[in-house]
Amino acid sequence: MATVNNVSDKWVLVIDDMEGMRSQLRMSLSSSGFAKLHVVGSIKEALERLSANHYDVILCDYSLGDSTDGQQFLEYLRTNDLIGRNTIFVMITAEQSYAKVVAASECAPDDYLLKPFTSAQFTTRLEKLLERQEYFRAIDQAADKKNWSKMIAECDKLLAGRDKHYFDLCKIKGVALVRNEQVQQAADLYREIISLRPLGWARLGLARALARLGKQGEAIELLREILVETPQFMAAYDFLGKLMAESGDKKGALDVLQQARSISPGTMSRIRELSTLAVSTGQPEIAEKIMRETLIKHKYSPVRQANDYVVLSRALTDQGKTADALSVVQDARKSFTDSHSNVVLSVTESSVHRAAGNEELAHAVLEQAMNSGEMGSFSADALVALADACFSLGKSEDATRLLHHAVQNHHESDEIKGKVHAVLVAAGKDASEASALIEASAGEVIALNNEGVRHAQAGKLDEAIALLSEAANRLPNNLQILGNAALVIALDLVRNGRDPAKLAMCLGYREALTKKSRNHAKLEQIDGMLKQLKS
Repeated sequence: MATVNNVSDKWVLVIDDMEGMRSQLRMSLSSSGFAKLHVVGSIKEALERLSANHYDVILCDYSLGDSTDGQQFLEYLRTNDLIGRNTIFVMITAEQSYAKVVAASECAPDDYLLKPFTSAQFTTRLEKLLERQEYFRAIDQAADKKNWSKMIAECDKLLAGRDKHYFDLCKIKGVALVRNEQVQQAADLYREIISLRPLGWARLGLARALARLGKQGEAIELLREILVETPQFMAAYDFLGKLMAESGDKKGALDVLQQARSISPGTMSRIRELSTLAVSTGQPEIAEKIMRETLIKHKYSPVRQANDYVVLSRALTDQGKTADALSVVQDARKSFTDSHSNVVLSVTESSVHRAAGNEELAHAVLEQAMNSGEMGSFSADALVALADACFSLGKSEDATRLLHHAVQNHHESDEIKGKVHAVLVAAGKDASEASALIEASAGEVIALNNEGVRHAQAGKLDEAIALLSEAANRLPNNLQILGNAALVIALDLVRNGRDPAKLAMCLGYREALTKKSRNHAKLEQIDGMLKQLKS
């Protein structure tokens, strides 16, 4: 591997439930110069390693013995940002049909190897992947930090060379343009690519850009054309279903996702969306069948979530099977003991009791959930679920307070604001009134943050620290507030000298920010300030 520098410095994680295969891969990697290896036999062990280490390369067997295959594990890792963009993920499989699996998947590995393979084949393939890793490193680092402008600039540098990676660079740039709110430029780029070659990803990218530009009708029409021509393009089904549901055609969206499921069993995200749509369109028996089968299959898998049991319990409740619905909640409690899961499962249990006619028990369970922790410790989804249950039981004041907190903790999230809006409308609020309540809540925290920034810019650092630290303590899930609180304290330390209490406060906010968004753009500024203290 002479063309790739310092492979001995690269960390590699091998995941395979067969001891013989683990030994073979260890030998191949060692003979190729890799020295930093972790070899595990299960997903559970892999997650433990991933929580403590960064890996440059992951080699994963497709047929793992944990009720979850390697493809589903890859989706789980990428969906939850557990690996960076620059991490190479290679699937290893003996199944000839895997080519069809990966062709239908939007969440594809960087490469896959069919067993049996020789050490030379393995080395040659890995060498090419490592060369590609180095080529895209600057782009991937910008992406991990969500620095979309830098990501676009790095793409442009390489695009000027019009080399063999040209279309890959265009694909990456298109995504970055959309995330950087340069949606029209993204649409123009996708059209340019389509004029050169009608690639599926470019057509899907154009559909996404059109939807962001408010042209949902054009986007839906384009997606239908894509699926006529390439009926195996699963990501197109998912986006078409999303657009149809957002436009109010939930039954149509359900039909689209069921068609996708008939072609490919699907990712957990598609199964969740399909099941939720089935419940909301009055077809709970479909949700029960799909989600029950999924939870049985993934009984011991980390890809499960407490919300999967919530959907199944609701499907059973809507069919009058309240005893079964309560049993599902109790089963979920055996696996999920964190605060978020406790809240959403308690809310679900309260709803089941209410459906069964036991109002007293419904109130008691909900009250217990609301008293299980401070609002700041609850996730946005937990707050929204609590509010929904409060409205159902006539606790409108509590519900409004919970939703206000959810919006202020996530005032930049359209997704959370959309969920809050849906709960308010379901509770009987007019759509415009619901929107006004949301904007008022978001406006308060924006004004507070801006005031803190103005104080800092005017040199009134004590006032800025007092304002932003109070806000950060009250809204511990608001990343903008956390970042600015840490940054203004770091600025004060640089200007006015070390203060152990302030340093501890700054590091505390920085750690909280890192846990929630390990590549948050504000971290670079905070760390730049803190480095000045050491010099």
